[in-house]
Amino acid sequence: MVVTIIWLVLIGAGIGIELCSHRTDGRCSSLASVASLLWTRLPGRLLLVGIWGFVGWHVFARYTVP
Repeated sequence: MVVTIIWLVLIGAGIGIELCSHRTDGRCSSLASVASLLWTRLPGRLLLVGIWGFVGWHVFARYTVP
């Protein structure tokens, strides 16, 4: 139950960031622009691949919705 609440909070935060970026005319960066900025350098690529692996492991391999 707690894990479900944590994932819903994370998804809500992502949606909130995207809404903020579209409503404030560029004062808040979107997740796509942050990811593309990180993707330009090797440490950023490693970070993004690590996040992708972490989320993939916890959502798809270990966590099942009851």
